[in-house]
Amino acid sequence: MIFISTIRIDKKHLKLLDKLISHLILRGNKISKKDFVAKLIEDAMIAEGLEENESSDSIMDDHAWKGLEDVFELGIEDLSEKVDEFLYQLNEEE
Repeated sequence: MIFISTIRIDKKHLKLLDKLISHLILRGNKISKKDFVAKLIEDAMIAEGLEENESSDSIMDDHAWKGLEDVFELGIEDLSEKVDEFLYQLNEEE
């Protein structure tokens, strides 16, 4: 399904966009303004670490939240208070 949206840009940036598109075409990259803007959006999503189909609306889709499904019970009482002792195998003398 294709949705059509109109964006308005000022004359300065329209000239810059036209110049950039012309430059790319002269270098052999046949690209339309629409395709160029789509590519910019996709590259920005990647640069921000977002997946194309990722929905930022739901915490249930968050990778950290999904990781909680893999949590298991160690059977250690007060682990949050004794984490250094178990991680670094510290004994009470140190």
